[in-house]
Amino acid sequence: MVISRTIFALGAALALTQGQLAHAATNADTCLSEAEVGGLVGYALPSVIDGAMKACKPHLSASGFFAKRGPAFAGQYAARKAVNWPIAKNAFLKLGGTKDASMNNTLKALPDSALQPFVEAMVSEMVGGEIKADQCNAIERGVRILSPLPAENTAELITFVVVLADKPKNGKPASLPICKAAS
Repeated sequence: MVISRTIFALGAALALTQGQLAHAATNADTCLSEAEVGGLVGYALPSVIDGAMKACKPHLSASGFFAKRGPAFAGQYAARKAVNWPIAKNAFLKLGGTKDASMNNTLKALPDSALQPFVEAMVSEMVGGEIKADQCNAIERGVRILSPLPAENTAELITFVVVLADKPKNGKPASLPICKAAS
């Protein structure tokens, strides 16, 4: 479940270090729809891959998947960032909500040209910081297994797994405030 932990780390990263996740999310203003999770995943995947490659480079073979095909693989996802950004931005702003109203207003007022690099750098660094050396082979293998899929299918598959698996467990809240599906 290394890939799941990496995606959940993405959620934590996007909450900013000051952010508070809505633990009992039922309101559409505070929870993420499956489409918003998908936009967030699709937008952030290049940064997640970049963070994983940076963190794992010293622990992997110079002839492995990340070394040989990692940048091109991340590029497939980077090509879809513009399509995913509007939905990802909305999700990020929901997750980035802080107790400081002026910080929330500042984030909302930032132009996309300032907010996007901030989000990308934060995600890359935070994901990379969550990865342990003994996870690198499994992460590289997981990425290699996903690599034949088109970028939109990979993002949709990861979104499906996150939405399906991200449930409260053992008294701990879900990692992301995903809206409950209408009954």
